[in-house]
Amino acid sequence: MYVRDAPDDGETVVVLGGVHGSELAGIDAAHSTREWEFDRGTLVVIPEANAPAVRDRTYSGPHGDLNQQFPAGRSPTTPIAEAIWSFLVETDPDAVIDMHSSMGIWGASLGPSGFGQAIFPTEAGDARAIAARANRSLNEAVVRPSSRYGGAYNFTRGNTLAGAHPRLIHKVSADLETAGYLTEVTRHDTALETRTGWSEAVAATLLAHHGIEVERE
Repeated sequence: MYVRDAPDDGETVVVLGGVHGSELAGIDAAHSTREWEFDRGTLVVIPEANAPAVRDRTYSGPHGDLNQQFPAGRSPTTPIAEAIWSFLVETDPDAVIDMHSSMGIWGASLGPSGFGQAIFPTEAGDARAIAARANRSLNEAVVRPSSRYGGAYNFTRGNTLAGAHPRLIHKVSADLETAGYLTEVTRHDTALETRTGWSEAVAATLLAHHGIEVERE
């Protein structure tokens, strides 16, 4: 876990990668995120949340799918989940960003369906409106300028996460009542470098909406 404090006070945002150890774009992007410079707020980064799964490059770790171990209103069900949740509670963040990737595309008209190219916001906080604004910025500045990726790869807003499933961001919404974002980029016909770049752009855009303007190399 890496904690970075800027000179000026501001919001505290937690960024996670590696909840699923085989989703390398989120891991690589989180490692980049912890090196970014910014003047306001606090940035907390957990780049390899499920360290055993990241080490083995497997989707699940020794206790199964980590993202199914955060039931709302109850204690996390495994030691790794408990450690992450205890740290989040102690950190008292204004927002949490959990980065993932998917084989498909959310609401796809072309290519396989799945969860990619979407931001799934919490019901709590102003996350739904922020996710919508972030998607517009990402599509204008990141996706559309590419000659290879058209409208099928545009980012969209996914389902609102309110606590109905035992995923981390569901618990953030229900128990912390704060803004959270489960972000997904697609692995469909994309290189790891592209997915990592998109993941970094998503994180930077969401951070900016929470008052943390970062400088990226």
